[in-house]
Amino acid sequence: MLVRSSGEGGETWFTVSAEGTIAVAAHPDEASKEVPTTTGERPRATSAESRATSHAVPAVPVEVDTNTPETRRKPSAADFGSHRAERAPGPAEEGWRGVVNEMSGHAFRLPPSCAELQRRAWRAAAQRGLSGHKTIVFVNLKGGATKTTATFLVGATLGRVRGGNVLAWDNNENQGTLEQLSMAASHDNTATDLLANIDRFAIPSNSPELTNYMRPQGENRFHALVSQNEASNQEVIDGSAFVQLHGMLRQFYHLILVDTGNAATASTWQAAVEIADEIVLVALNKRDSTKKLAATVDILIAQGLESKLARGVLILTEPAAPARKGSNRDKASDERRGYIAEHFGHYVRDVVNVPYDEALSEGDEIVYENLAPATQRAYLAATAAIVDGL
Repeated sequence: MLVRSSGEGGETWFTVSAEGTIAVAAHPDEASKEVPTTTGERPRATSAESRATSHAVPAVPVEVDTNTPETRRKPSAADFGSHRAERAPGPAEEGWRGVVNEMSGHAFRLPPSCAELQRRAWRAAAQRGLSGHKTIVFVNLKGGATKTTATFLVGATLGRVRGGNVLAWDNNENQGTLEQLSMAASHDNTATDLLANIDRFAIPSNSPELTNYMRPQGENRFHALVSQNEASNQEVIDGSAFVQLHGMLRQFYHLILVDTGNAATASTWQAAVEIADEIVLVALNKRDSTKKLAATVDILIAQGLESKLARGVLILTEPAAPARKGSNRDKASDERRGYIAEHFGHYVRDVVNVPYDEALSEGDEIVYENLAPATQRAYLAATAAIVDGL
């Protein structure tokens, strides 16, 4: 097809082939000789054709070399060897399905339920490998917010599911309560006693003496380091002492869980949140507990610790037994839980709800086997989420 364009510089003729190729022609006769058109075919219009002016030369299509060799990396033997086909889940081990499989001598191999598959996924997440030592700090400036309980039960879950060297450390600036929840030891030494003898652990051969300060927690497979056992209005271990102790303890423990106190101005609290790899929020589903937690978050954000919060979770525990379904207390609790999740969801990766458990109501030594299955599942979910953040 022959196209004419007129402008201040005179007339210019273009030819457009059926394939959309454009060429400049000096004269209509020359143009018609260059690109003959086939009868019955309509050449495709181009944007250059519709916008042709005397001030612009239409663009000529660029041919692409389709024979250019690919530049992608070829798979190596390591790639081939690392490939694993997705395995079908093993037979059920829990619930009535697990009972049937067990009683049949595994002649039956009923598949696991969705709930069991979820628990297996949580266990796998909690067992994930980590790049070096990690410290997790549990915070809420409100006393009685279940910080110590959460520290103990995440430690117990890690010990039972993951194993390894796990330490729960009561870093209350005055007197903490981890000692009340933990199994007793053959000694009554605390963090202050360890601090007084810290120089001995500069010599590697003295490392077995650490057992004289730690409290093994039996089947929970973690150690507890408790705070001083006398109440005081003064900081017994300050920030610099905490850093000194932490530097020594990280040589012996892969994971350290730190239970903090209730004063953001305390140097030991400041040192703990600064040294943490991840910050975990803890609260009861009560207005006073979550209101204080919101203030705690504001303080952490003001100190530039938002990224540590973003890796963490909120463990939200019900303060009382469930109310009658549809009652005013039940509706108020559900509404508050939703508002809490919405607010703190802007700062943490996940919110894990823990049901009320009579076995935890007295504040005495925690016996893991006495916990309700729902509580054990909730702490498994919380632990998996915490490890995901690391």
